[in-house]
Amino acid sequence: MKAIIYARYSSDNQREESITAQIRACTEYAERNGYSIIKIYTDEAKSAQTDDRPGFLKMMSEIKGNLVKPDFLIVHKIDRFARNRYDSAFYKRELRKAGVVVQSVLEHLDDSPESIILESVLEGMAEYYSKNLAREVMKGMRETALQAKHTGGLPPLGFDVDKNKTYVINESEAPAVRMIFEMRDAGYGYNAILDALHKNGYKTKLGKPFGKNSLHEILRNKKYIGTYVFNRSASKNPDGKRNNHLSKNPEDVIEIPNAIPAIIPESLFWRVQEKMNQNKKQNATGGQKAKVVYLLSGLIWCGECGKRMVGSSSTYKTRVTREIRQRHYYLCNNADRTKTCNNKKINKHTIEEYVLNKLKQDIFSDEAMPKLAKKLYDFYSNSKKEAAGEGDYLKKELAKVDRQIENIVDAIADGTAVVRAFTKKLKSLENKKATLESRYQEWYIKQQEQIISFEKILEILNNYKQALHSDDPLVVKQVIERFVKKVIIKTDTIEVNLMVSVHTTGGGGGS
Repeated sequence: MKAIIYARYSSDNQREESITAQIRACTEYAERNGYSIIKIYTDEAKSAQTDDRPGFLKMMSEIKGNLVKPDFLIVHKIDRFARNRYDSAFYKRELRKAGVVVQSVLEHLDDSPESIILESVLEGMAEYYSKNLAREVMKGMRETALQAKHTGGLPPLGFDVDKNKTYVINESEAPAVRMIFEMRDAGYGYNAILDALHKNGYKTKLGKPFGKNSLHEILRNKKYIGTYVFNRSASKNPDGKRNNHLSKNPEDVIEIPNAIPAIIPESLFWRVQEKMNQNKKQNATGGQKAKVVYLLSGLIWCGECGKRMVGSSSTYKTRVTREIRQRHYYLCNNADRTKTCNNKKINKHTIEEYVLNKLKQDIFSDEAMPKLAKKLYDFYSNSKKEAAGEGDYLKKELAKVDRQIENIVDAIADGTAVVRAFTKKLKSLENKKATLESRYQEWYIKQQEQIISFEKILEILNNYKQALHSDDPLVVKQVIERFVKKVIIKTDTIEVNLMVSVHTTGGGGGS
């Protein structure tokens, strides 16, 4: 069996050795299970909450492109893979398509239904930790912001930050800022402004040519009139991307007028804002059409021919108003392309509501949830008990190695052994001891961490239940993909197979 390793640490404050320790633990795990490591991927000081992880993305690209063909992907802990449940579910699904199974060194999860659901509980805890940490970091940043000091990252073009984190004007960059505002006020468009900046040799803060997005950011930034602004940009979307054109609610934004030195006059700034707002209204086209999310894509199958069913749509005109509308449905891929299957298409809303109701009844009802939580807690507790004996084994092995090392050292000291003959053996034993100590430390950490109570499992299941009612279809889709194994559509029946049964209505699967 072939395996690859993915390791990362998410803070510049963590030591580089933490990646080395993860790789060592993953390598030992592979050796214990008889896997052959064919490649190792790493990301340093990257967050698992976003896709800004070149090592991870390279790994996914090479797997999908068949450049590497592993059977397993080994991580030290689930949160090394991803701390966002949607991100985790998406990539694991991609890996499953490629025949790759994710395995964690410290969380021994198999492919059983209980293990799959328990994994989501662990991911939920990791996501909670990540968001809680972000909240605590934000508290400290807000205190800094209330003093109108720089909170991190690059300051805007035209500003530098002194040793006290106070904004000061960068006189070599400020002329570019003034040019941008003055040209926009004079009616010049973005292309003309970009040309002028290029001809004058001006660059962005990163030393790159200006683009339209960077111009927009500059023209909307109140710091240029001396107003300190913090926490304006809207939060990142589920893909970890941020639209800097969107803003948070005013009550969440800190603004302190006359707190930093101004680069341009207020009158110039507000004239430009008025022009930009007018253009925005003129260019409005009634809004873009919302992208339709098919909640069951990848999970729904034709029960007549065994092929996948895919989301599709068609348009029609209403009889009275002749308004153009769309119908959305799922149809058999085989029936659509080859016409060799006679299964009918099924209305998108109808089948999705059927599956959601099935989940609410068999997994998230008041009767089912405590039973599922108990089942998961028992499974988790038994796994912990099975792992408990590993500590005794490792301690015995360590004691045995210590005795062997001591015997060799004593023999060398007494002169009853040839030093050269025992040097190789001694080095081998010391390496073995280091490996055992590392394994024991990992075992100890595992025993101390993640003591999941029945109440905590029930709380996380309740969070999933609430997510089913989310206005964001991607959130709903995430829950469905976690708890639904397959939906099978026949000409006269619908079968919903859930990941786990809790025996409230005769089984978790079925129609």
